[in-house]
Amino acid sequence: MPRNRFTWLLGLVLDIGLSPLTFYAARLFGYDNLTCLLAGTIAVGLRAGYLLCIRRRVEPLVLLMLLTSLLSLIAALLTSDPRLMLLREPLITTAVALVFLGTCLTTRPALFHVAKRMRGTGTEDWDQRIAAEPAFRRLFLLLTAVWAGGLLAASAVRAVLVYRLPIEVMAGLSQVIELAAIGLLVAWTMWFRRRPHAATAPRPDRAVRS
Repeated sequence: MPRNRFTWLLGLVLDIGLSPLTFYAARLFGYDNLTCLLAGTIAVGLRAGYLLCIRRRVEPLVLLMLLTSLLSLIAALLTSDPRLMLLREPLITTAVALVFLGTCLTTRPALFHVAKRMRGTGTEDWDQRIAAEPAFRRLFLLLTAVWAGGLLAASAVRAVLVYRLPIEVMAGLSQVIELAAIGLLVAWTMWFRRRPHAATAPRPDRAVRS
């Protein structure tokens, strides 16, 4: 697996799995739900702070994680409602999906940047191609729109279940739903790229040939 993809996947696992792992670890020590959720939120906030201050990775998603962690901490401490803590992650996913939709109005949809970063090499002329080739932009536009819709749907399901299921269940199930949604979107993306009509458009993962 290319290093860029491995790093991205490792970061995704940490971003999604850190909060529930902290929650269930704290539960093993007998703490109540609110304390366990606070611990998970603090862990996510500390990771975001580490990326910002130590590794100097100033990225919108990291800033969003830090901001939502702080807001959910304040809300939970003021209301003592642990379910507000569980809404933090669906809100992050919703914000990401809305950003994806917003980029569809620009010349470079979000999946263009994601694919370019994950591929690393062979993308030297992508900036020129997406400006000059309508089919190239339409490909990323469709991918971005589908990803945004899928993430919004998953967030809506998670938000509803937060108030329907026990906290102990949703502390882990919320991340399972998110991972399942991402997995389905990845599978759909791979399937779509192999379809005959998609093959006629410039492939985003095709190496540049001189």
